[in-house]
Order: sequence, then C-alpha cells, then structure tokens
Amino acid sequence: MMNLAKKQILILFFILSFSISCLNLKAAAETIDRVVAIVNGEVITLTELNEAVSFTLKDTEGTINFDGAEKDPAEIKRKVLDRLIDNKLIEQETKKMGIVVYEKEIDNALENIQKENSISRKELVEKLESKGLSLEKYKEQIKRGMEKMMLVNREIKSRVVVNEDELRKYYTENMDSFKVITEVRVQHILLSIPPNADEAKIKDVYEKARELLVKLSNKEDFGKLAEMYSQDISLDSGGDMGWFKRGEVTPFLEKVVFSLKVGEVSDIIRSGLGLHIVKLMDRKEEGVRPFEEVRDEIKDTIYVKKVEKEFKEWSEGLRKRSFIKVKL
Repeated sequence: MMNLAKKQILILFFILSFSISCLNLKAAAETIDRVVAIVNGEVITLTELNEAVSFTLKDTEGTINFDGAEKDPAEIKRKVLDRLIDNKLIEQETKKMGIVVYEKEIDNALENIQKENSISRKELVEKLESKGLSLEKYKEQIKRGMEKMMLVNREIKSRVVVNEDELRKYYTENMDSFKVITEVRVQHILLSIPPNADEAKIKDVYEKARELLVKLSNKEDFGKLAEMYSQDISLDSGGDMGWFKRGEVTPFLEKVVFSLKVGEVSDIIRSGLGLHIVKLMDRKEEGVRPFEEVRDEIKDTIYVKKVEKEFKEWSEGLRKRSFIKVKL
C-alpha cells in the first residue's frame, strides 16, 4: 500500500502539473483568443468579436452606420461588442426560463426564409458564404432569434396595448403616407406577329384574336385563355401584369387600360409586337386610403414600436442586474 507521504507528494505533483498546464493553456489562449468581455461569468472572445464585426460590415456592404462610427474601427468594435453582450444576456435569460427551440422549428424557419426570398438551399448557402457565414452558424442565429422572440412573448407583449385613440392620432399625423395615386391592375394576352409576316399570317393572327374576344364575351376565364394562347411572359400568371401607374406601361396600352371600367375587356390593340387584348382587373383611385382600410397596418406599426421600447427598457434593467466586465 502506498504510504501517506508518498501519496501526498503524488497529489501535489499532479496539482502542480495541472496548474502549469492551465497556465500554459491560458497564456496560449490569451495569445490566440483573448477574452474581451465577461457576462455573468461567461466569456466573449476576441475571435467571436472579430467574426461579428466582419459579418456586420459584409452584411451592410460597407455602408454600416453606427451613429457616425463608420470611420472609427475601434468604435465599431465597441458597438458590436455591446450587441454581443446583449445577446449573451438574452441567451442566459432564455436558459433560466427553460425556453427551448427544437431543430424541426429551426428547419421550418429556414424553409420559410427560402420561400419568402424565392431561393434554393444552395443559393442560400452561397449567399451566406459570401458574407463569411456558414449554414450552421446561420441556423444558430435563427435559433437565437426564435428564443428572443419567445422571451419577448413572455416578458413584453402582455404589457403592450394599442388603443383606438392612438390609432386615429397616428392616422391624422401621418396622412401623407396613406396617399395613393391612380393605379390599375391588368390582365394581358399577346398574340405575336413576326416582323416579316405576310398578309396571310397577319390575317390568321387577327382571326385568332377575334375568336378570343368571342370566348371572353361568353364569360370564359381570361386567365385560362391567357395561359393557353398568350405569347407574353405574363402567361404563367394568367396574364396578370400586376399593378402600375401612369407612365409605367407603354403609351398605346396606357391610353386603353386607364379608360376601361373594372371587369371590362378591350378591343384588339395592334402594336409592333403583335395583337393585344387587355382586361382591367382592378383600380385604385387617387386620394387618401380610408382609416378602416389601414387600421391594422397602423396598429402593427405602433405595436412594434412599443414592443421595441419595452424590450429596450427591459434589456437595460437586465444589464443593471448583471455582472458585466469589458476588457477590450
């Protein structure tokens, strides 16, 4: 059996060896990746800060604006570090509250982002990599964002109320933002006539156009006919050209469509491209959008501003209750 003295010497040797190893590791860590902030005992490293600064600069494509700090790299670092500290505090709070975001929820959010931006997973990855961000790190950002949203739902949203007086006051004070000028939404069928077409070819195209007018007069669906016969790029959307104002469409079409009534179909219109038939789907007249039409938009705007204000105050309170040491 090992005697007590020998055992104590070996333990002491182990402790000393471990301490020396830790010192060496600490020295190496400070050289490679020193600590720039401590937040309630958790660290933010220089590497994390540099990555965040790099991504922020790339994300804004060189037009970053931190209240005039864009010409001062040190100030940019300080402001980005400030954000990292806030993120760390929020991360700690979500853990305390037991907030959990599951992988399936992150994947669903990622799919929604792709759909909203009409991009494939490959295109998304390429876009992220161009900004120095991997897909895994982006998913981590999504997770943090969802955690923050759940935290806001618990801590903030229940305290935010928007009343009717606020809605009407905002509407009155921001009337200019609800002004509209006349816009029309049009469906379109184009039957092309080649530049070198002979009389027989032109006659055939006119005959087809007249047949379409007969079908339309018999209440056949304009969109389906556009998909079947139109040679315009709008055919995939049933000929829907979307909304446009005066000056945003060729003059020969503008004159016709702005004279139509909603639901009315034009006669055959000849242009250098061929023969056109248009239908006025909808019209927005010049004026101010009524309060009831924009009520929900106003409510959302005020609500978001109030949530942001409440969250800022909540975050400031959280900072005051926390131990934060900056070593930048």
